[in-house]
Amino acid sequence: MKFYQASALLVAAATLCIAHPERLTTESAKRELIGRGTDNCAAQIEARKADMLSKRSASLRKRQVANGKLFSKREELQYTTIQNDTCVLAPDTIFGPYAIDEEIFRHDLREGQSGVDLYLDIGVIDVETCEPLPNAYLTIWHCNATGSYSGFTGINPQTSELLDGWTKQDDGTTDEETFLRGIMSTDTNGMAEFLTIFPGYYVTRSTHIHLTVQTNVTTSSSYSAASVQHIGQLFFNESMINSVYELDPYAQHLLTLNRTTNSEDKLYTSANADGYSSVISVTKLGADLADGLVGYITVGVNSSAAALTTSGESVNPMGVIPTVSVASSVRAAATIVDVAAGYGAA
Repeated sequence: MKFYQASALLVAAATLCIAHPERLTTESAKRELIGRGTDNCAAQIEARKADMLSKRSASLRKRQVANGKLFSKREELQYTTIQNDTCVLAPDTIFGPYAIDEEIFRHDLREGQSGVDLYLDIGVIDVETCEPLPNAYLTIWHCNATGSYSGFTGINPQTSELLDGWTKQDDGTTDEETFLRGIMSTDTNGMAEFLTIFPGYYVTRSTHIHLTVQTNVTTSSSYSAASVQHIGQLFFNESMINSVYELDPYAQHLLTLNRTTNSEDKLYTSANADGYSSVISVTKLGADLADGLVGYITVGVNSSAAALTTSGESVNPMGVIPTVSVASSVRAAATIVDVAAGYGAA
């Protein structure tokens, strides 16, 4: 991995005093955002809801296939249109210390990681037109079932410090792993789907998934080539978290580190205040949690808003986001399941 080179931008930040340095700024919490409570796009979203519900049962049955490992892409989507649960740009967070630029464009992020399969369907709507937003590039990343992020597996999830015997590379990463990270673009209905696992957790943070949205990608999804309209985090309700964490390997991790709950996580509180909602709706694929889950959330984006900063002290402790340098053999291995199922690489 290498640095993404950009001039530093100094931003006055209101710092949250936690060991894991993910911070909100006063400006980002107010920048041209529309809370769900304003019902700005409620009528348009509600009109699509009936169509979504009519297809929901059929789609779910298709997904309940023996051992449920991979399904064909768009016709198998749990949700094919925008539903009426909208996270309309809840206050922006920063990238956090585990962000990486130029992720792999792919649907299946698992790379053999243990955990409960999660199909994450994300609908994107333009808050200026209240219409689905096609060709928006969504990047997500999250930790594995025991709290480790790819690219940073040398960081101890219990302390956020280096594990014994590990060293950091110049860009702050510890390794070249790529699991549980990736990019997908929305289709004509404003929908994108990822296949990942239900995330674990690490010290000071509740269970979450990081998300960025770019609406003007042309030749490259690099943050330097296409501006970012949203940097956010997605969460799960406590009852779902507790149920999943009764299963291994999550249960084993609970024996080693007490879990920070949503109510104890300052970023969760900020992302779900003042009418905002950043909680993913989750449904079981089969009779048991172990059969897998499907999650849905709608994200509203102001596609004409000024770009968010991707460098400087408000971004992460390094001030820059490391850039992935993935060998073609590694990229091919990471996307082999997608290619077999008809998902083309970008």
